[in-house]
Amino acid sequence: MKTPTKTFAALLVILSTSSAFAADNSAYEQDVLAYSQAVSTSYAQQITTLAGNSSCLKTSWKDRGRAPAGYVKGVALSFARSLCRTKALGTPPAITKILASSASGNASRDALSHYKSIFASVGIPTNRSGDDAVRAIYTLGMGLGMRESSGKYCEGWDQSAGSRRSSAEAEAGIFQVSYDSMGASSELKALYQEYQASPERCHLQTFKEGVTCKAQSILGTGAGATYQKFNKACPAFATEYAMAMLRLRRSHFGPINRKAAQVVSSCGTLLANVQKIVDADQEAVCEELY
Repeated sequence: MKTPTKTFAALLVILSTSSAFAADNSAYEQDVLAYSQAVSTSYAQQITTLAGNSSCLKTSWKDRGRAPAGYVKGVALSFARSLCRTKALGTPPAITKILASSASGNASRDALSHYKSIFASVGIPTNRSGDDAVRAIYTLGMGLGMRESSGKYCEGWDQSAGSRRSSAEAEAGIFQVSYDSMGASSELKALYQEYQASPERCHLQTFKEGVTCKAQSILGTGAGATYQKFNKACPAFATEYAMAMLRLRRSHFGPINRKAAQVVSSCGTLLANVQKIVDADQEAVCEELY
């Protein structure tokens, strides 16, 4: 069983420190009541409720407008799962070392280093390993997904790049990653296999909220085509995979190379608040979400 007291205390902290709620005391009281009624719900529901009420969701992204609700909620859930990887008992999953390492200083490979000055301008640290590093890369990832697909989990290959390519070169999913990226690390293949074995962890229903998909074929055949299908059908995998790629090979993403992906502080705040939920009842949260 979960411990509602811990969870409710964490939510009170979140609400009391949120400018959106603190500005209006009556609105704050209403939200406290709403959250007190929600503590018996699953942790996933608590996190998606938090994301649905966040300033991050209200952000108007440059040239993209507002994100689909499912995108912000789904990324928040994926972030919670990645945090749980850092807190795993025993030897953490190897992918954790990629996600949770501090900025490497290698700006040609690591997006945290490439974006160092932009992170500094909004007060997001990149020089500390652990949860801070995971939160920083997810904050950047939130902006990347909006540039690449407007937050649509079902986005297919880039038709402007033409079809005279192998299936391994074809982009797919929220972050427009292709199968040929898997050579960046053996841990990417391990993550792919992990999700293929547990498709119920894909959070597809969450990412679907507010998204309309257009019919689009898969490019080519073989392993690259299988990857395209899975990347679109399993957005939680697509998210964790892309966050790792941002640390390993940022050159895979045009918007990152051009620094066109925005770092929005309100999305960093949302993720910090998700982290408070995880930290308040770590064992129970991670048992559910990981």
